[in-house]
Amino acid sequence: MKNLLLERKPTTASETEGFLSFNKEILATIERPWVDDGTPGGKPFQSCIPDGVYELMPHTRPDGKASLALLGPANGVYYAQGDVPAEGGRYLILIHVGNWVDDIVGCIAPGLGKGPSSQGPMVKSSSVAMKRILDYVDGDDAQLAIRWI
Repeated sequence: MKNLLLERKPTTASETEGFLSFNKEILATIERPWVDDGTPGGKPFQSCIPDGVYELMPHTRPDGKASLALLGPANGVYYAQGDVPAEGGRYLILIHVGNWVDDIVGCIAPGLGKGPSSQGPMVKSSSVAMKRILDYVDGDDAQLAIRWI
């Protein structure tokens, strides 16, 4: 089992920044802020996901790019919309390439570092960071632990 750890902190009302560590790598991350609408998993398409442990599953985005989907039913996070129970939850939460919080809709974007930009806070070299994650997981069973610091 491959293990990854995301430690994050609420940074502003518009984004959550963190650090993703695995296999001696430490990458930067950017996500949406926590938005609690009372349903499991946080507000769909607008919130980061709750802390907890998630299984990572290979996923191909519509543009053909590889990503990883998070699965954590105990945290209200499911793979497909049809898997979400009547009491609610989230689906198709991914780790994928993105540099700004506007590039992600409830997902996690990794980068090699953080920095300011004219569009606001960002992670840098997201494609390179995503390749490092995918190379590490390499189709093996993997899990991601997320915690607030």
